[in-house]
Amino acid sequence: MYTESIRNAALLFLIGWLIAGCNTQPKGYMDQRIGLLEVDGSMRFDADITLNAQEQELNQKLVSLRKQMWETYQAQGFFPPAEPFYYSKEHIEQTTLFKLLRTMPKGGLQHLHSSAAVDFRWLIDAASKAEHCYIYWGNPTGSVVKGKLHFYQPDQVPEGFESTQVVLNDTSNRREMLDLLTLREESAQDTVDVWQHFEDIFARIGGFFEYRPIYKTYLRSALDTLAADGIQHTEIRMIFAGGMYDLDHPAGSGYYTADTTIHVLQELIHEMKQDHPDFTLKFIYTHLRFLSKEVVYTELVNAFKYRKKYPELIKGFDLVANEDDGHSTLYFLDNWEKMDSLSEAYGVDMPLYLHDGESDWASVQNLYDAYLLDSRRIGHGFNLMHFPELIEKMKAANICIEVSPLSNQILGYLQDLRLHPANYMLKHGIQCSINSDDPGIFDYNGLSYDYWSIILAWELDLKAVKKLVMNSLTYSSLSEKEKTIALKSWQKKWDEFVAQGIIMLDHTS
Repeated sequence: MYTESIRNAALLFLIGWLIAGCNTQPKGYMDQRIGLLEVDGSMRFDADITLNAQEQELNQKLVSLRKQMWETYQAQGFFPPAEPFYYSKEHIEQTTLFKLLRTMPKGGLQHLHSSAAVDFRWLIDAASKAEHCYIYWGNPTGSVVKGKLHFYQPDQVPEGFESTQVVLNDTSNRREMLDLLTLREESAQDTVDVWQHFEDIFARIGGFFEYRPIYKTYLRSALDTLAADGIQHTEIRMIFAGGMYDLDHPAGSGYYTADTTIHVLQELIHEMKQDHPDFTLKFIYTHLRFLSKEVVYTELVNAFKYRKKYPELIKGFDLVANEDDGHSTLYFLDNWEKMDSLSEAYGVDMPLYLHDGESDWASVQNLYDAYLLDSRRIGHGFNLMHFPELIEKMKAANICIEVSPLSNQILGYLQDLRLHPANYMLKHGIQCSINSDDPGIFDYNGLSYDYWSIILAWELDLKAVKKLVMNSLTYSSLSEKEKTIALKSWQKKWDEFVAQGIIMLDHTS
């Protein structure tokens, strides 16, 4: 009896469950699907952004434009973000999306190297007019690469060097020089070749921009280009232990110090503010990861000295260069462990902005150390996806990743930007900013090309773009007061951009 009662009750329950399931299954399925989408959306990096009515209108037009471009590319069998950048650059510049993005206020640029910040066409033109400037235009030797620039007294010009006013006023030579200074198809085959080419490029241009009479003009050209692309704040990674020189004081003489460099930078900032009142510029004291612990420690001490002396200008420390070939971040642990005592001795902190994770390999584990050393931001972070626990740690610590999409593609870390790990990072709530890294070497300037590429490759809408731009300021090294001022200035420009963007897309639809 008891067993029969249980059986009958179970049967009635089963019948009821089946009837209910037949009546509600379609609705239940869609509810579950919508629920999953909502949960995923709540985990995205831009979940806290709400667009106003005007932004929503521009967003609809932007998404529609993106879809139209997708359909066109699909029909053509050609998708620019999956192709080498130098194949697509001219096409990108002709598109409505690029013209829209050129007008967009982009906030800050957090990851830029001073030696490759300028448009190298400008450099070649400037070198062709400069007095006392010479170029090595022969076959490369063990110590000199073709295209190396330097300033000399006429009676001190080394063998093989010729006047730039002669060599670079020849059209074919100018074209060849641009090829020597930028990454083209033949030089961007793999990361090994690329990094060697990088070193050769820096060897070519160092003697030009480190020349005292040209130094400020060089950087001013770079900053004017950024301002023209809607960038109001820039953070430059700079090696202050450089070799600024002039005709009477050769490189390495010690005549010019980091103080000289910083005084020039202070003059530059003052001049920039005359034309761009909301412009701000900060520097991350940088050195090279392939050097010895002792050399790096000396520069770390110098970074503390100059941060104490110029705290509003020097904002932190970093090590750069090829991670696959140079020392690991862990290699310098002895130096990092001395930072507390250095901070106490000099009375200032030294935030780290470590340039880590720029590698395809899981065996390159620098990101663990960047996290454990409390790096404020992380430059590149490309191989973060290899480390699942670290992903969660980064999110919890609210560490911003300085993503450089085109740099990663051009340097050969991936071919198709749709597969860039940052696309995954954003969807999983990791905060990122967009950066250009070494744009001169990549033969472009500003950030419009990067934004153009990721809007298409990562299917970004205006909400995502707005968050990325805001991140460039909120995760900057600016003080809280400076951030408030910068965001207020940016917001005004953003509202104007949204209004004008609607008009622009209406006229081109």
